[in-house]
Amino acid sequence: MQETQSDFVQKVTAAIDWGDTLQGLIALEGAPMALREAPVVRSYLAYCMAKERGQYRQAIKLCETSLKAEPHNPAHYLNLGRIFLLTRHKAKAMETFRRGLSNDAVTGSAAAAASTPESRAKQQALILAEMRRLGIRRRPPFPSLPRNHALNRVTGTLLARLGLR
Repeated sequence: MQETQSDFVQKVTAAIDWGDTLQGLIALEGAPMALREAPVVRSYLAYCMAKERGQYRQAIKLCETSLKAEPHNPAHYLNLGRIFLLTRHKAKAMETFRRGLSNDAVTGSAAAAASTPESRAKQQALILAEMRRLGIRRRPPFPSLPRNHALNRVTGTLLARLGLR
């Protein structure tokens, strides 16, 4: 029975990662209560709730409780970052994604018990894909000035055209 629950969770999370959040939401809400209490399931359920229903506050709370239970699982950082993107908080999303990629989020005693190395690597690859999709920015030429300052914009554009950046 335990193996079938694990297979169920893997199939549902794979479907959600491919973008089928509606089917994932239906499947996770129909899952037994004992299975829904697992931190990974709560995290993916939170993302589906935010994406399909727009319940952002509740989704963020669910993801944060999953993070407290398993701080070394990159899946929680991935889902929380996705929720922040849905709420148009790009800076918070990027910060969350970076924490999910950091060594502290991957190594630790709870990491081995929480998930396999293959699944952690897969989650990290998904985090990197999200970050690439957003566009990883370089430091502004003049860090002491705001990013949208005219001097930073003009200098950055000029450096990019010259191929120096």
